[in-house]
Amino acid sequence: MIQEHRQRLVAILAGDAAGYSRLMAVDERATVAALDSARSVIRRHVETHQGRVIDTAGDSVLAVFEAATGAVEAALAMQRDIEASSATVAEDRRMRFRIGVHLGDVLEKADGSIYGDGVNVAARLQGLAEPGGIAVSDLVHSAVRGHVAAVFVDQGEQTVKNILNPVRWYHAIAADPVPPYRRTAEHLNALPSIAILPFRTPIADPEQVILADGLRMDIQWALGKIAGLMVIASGTMNTYRNKDVTPAQVAAELRVRYLLEGFVQKSGDRARVTASLIDGSSGQVMWTEHYDRVLDDSLGVQDEITERVVTALDVKLLSGEHARVWRKTLRSPKAREYYYRGLHELMKGQKEANAAARENFEQVARLAPESFLGPTLVAFAHWWDAFRGWTTPPARSLELAVQWAERALAMEDVDGQAHFVMAHIHLLRREHDKALEVAEQAVTIRPSCANANPLLGNILYYCGRPGDAADRMRQAMRLTPVHGSWFEVVLAAGCKEIRRWDEATAAAKEALRLKSDDIDARLVLIEVCRATGNEGSARELAQEVARLRPDFSVSKWAETQPYRDPAVLERIVASLRAAGLAS
Repeated sequence: MIQEHRQRLVAILAGDAAGYSRLMAVDERATVAALDSARSVIRRHVETHQGRVIDTAGDSVLAVFEAATGAVEAALAMQRDIEASSATVAEDRRMRFRIGVHLGDVLEKADGSIYGDGVNVAARLQGLAEPGGIAVSDLVHSAVRGHVAAVFVDQGEQTVKNILNPVRWYHAIAADPVPPYRRTAEHLNALPSIAILPFRTPIADPEQVILADGLRMDIQWALGKIAGLMVIASGTMNTYRNKDVTPAQVAAELRVRYLLEGFVQKSGDRARVTASLIDGSSGQVMWTEHYDRVLDDSLGVQDEITERVVTALDVKLLSGEHARVWRKTLRSPKAREYYYRGLHELMKGQKEANAAARENFEQVARLAPESFLGPTLVAFAHWWDAFRGWTTPPARSLELAVQWAERALAMEDVDGQAHFVMAHIHLLRREHDKALEVAEQAVTIRPSCANANPLLGNILYYCGRPGDAADRMRQAMRLTPVHGSWFEVVLAAGCKEIRRWDEATAAAKEALRLKSDDIDARLVLIEVCRATGNEGSARELAQEVARLRPDFSVSKWAETQPYRDPAVLERIVASLRAAGLAS
C-alpha cells in the first residue's frame, strides 16, 4: 500500500546538544539528567508556541511550527531556560544546545514524520549555530523581523553540505529576557516614545481646525511607519483636546518621553504652522520651527515636520525605510482639502460623520488618482460601516471595502492601512492564512499603528496563537492607552487559552469596567470560572448575559466566531452551555 504524503510550508526547528559525547565521557549520569531536563524545557516551549515535536533521537530534537514567529520565540525561550537551569554547573559541564530554524516546504507522512530540503536546511543551520545559540535562515529573518524580541546579526551566505544553493543566515540574539506571553506594558517602555497633542488654532473656526487635525494626522501616520518608535494613538490624544494640561502632565500620564505640540493659523490662502518637540521628562523644548506656506503649493509641510521630528529623536531607521516614511504629498489643493475634511469627519467615530468622510475620500480618489490615500480611506470607511453595523446589508459594505482596498494595494506607495482592512475581511471569510499574512504586512509597514496592531492580535488569537495574541494586545494597549473594551477581551481570551487564569480574569474585569454591558468579557470569565472550579460564579455570569441580551444563543454566537481550529470553538461552546447559557 502506498502511503500518502502531504506537502506544506512550515517553520522547522532543529537542535542538538553541543559536545554531548564529551559530556557523557566525563559524567554519564549527570549528562543524561541534564539532557532529560533540557528535553522537558524544549517540549514545553514547543507546545506553548503551538508547535509539535517530531523527533528526539539521541541528543537531537526536531519540531515544526505553523509560523516562523512561534519557532523563533520558542527557540529563544528554550535557550534562556536551558541556560538558567545550569547556572550553578561548571562552565565546561553545562548542557547547551545549538538550534537552527528554517521556513520551508516539507513532505509530511500520515504518521507525522517529515522529510525534504526544508528539514535539511534547518539541520545545516543548527550546525552553524554556536553552543547556546540560534541560527535562522534569511526566509525566517524576513518573516519575523520586528515581530520577535531579538536582534539578528547577518552572517552572509554559507555553502553547506548537500544543499544546492548557498544559505544566507543570521545569529538570533534575545533582546528581551521576558517570554512574549509574560510581557507587560512596562517592557515596551524602552522604545523611544512620542505623543502628538491636538494642534491648537487661534479661534474655533472649522476651516482652521480641519487643517490642524489633518496636519497632525499626516505626521501621526508617517511616524507610525518607523520601526523602533512608539507613537501614542491619535484617539487617545484626542482626549486632551481643549484641556488645560502641561506637557509634563501628559508625558507622565502616558509614560512617553517626547511630545509634539503644534499651532496652526490660516488666513486666506496662507497658513502658518508652528511645531515644537518637547522632552517630557524635563519640559525642555528640543526645537521649535515656523512654516509659512501658500496652501496651493506642494511643499508638504507635514513631511518637513515629520522629518525634523525623526532627526531630533535620532531614530535609527532600517535600510530603505526613509523611502517608506515620506509619502507622496497630495499635489492637488482641492484633493488636500477633501482629504483633511474627510479625516476630520472620520475621527468623530459616528455613523453620519463616517458617511461624510467616505464622500470626501471618494473625491480625493477622483482628484488624485495617483495617490493611495483616497482608495485606502474609502476602503476603511466602508469597512467601518460594516464593522459597526451602520449600513444594510453589511455584506455590501464589505464588498465595496474589498474593491477599494484592492485598488489601494495595487499602488506603489501604499502605506499599510488598506492591508489591515483586507486582513479583517479575510478573517471574517475564514481565510486564516491570508488574514495573518496581510495583517503581518500591515504591522511591518506600520509598526506603531493603533489599528494594525490590535487587529493582528485578534487574528493571531483566532488562528490558534493565543500567547502571541496576548503579547500583541499588550503592545497595542501601550500604543493606545485610551482603548475600547475589545482590546481587553482579546487579551483576556489569549491569556485564558494559555491557562494564565489570573491575567485573563484581570483583563476581562477591566473590559467590564470600560463597558459594563460587554457580553464577550463575560463569556471569557465564564470559561475561566469553570476551568478553575468556580461553577457558581460561572452560572451567575451566564444569568447576567441572559439578562443583558435575552435573545443570546450560544449557537448563533458561535457562527460569528472565525476560529481556525473547530475543536477550540467546540470546547468553548460546550463550556458556555454547561454554565447554563441557551443553546
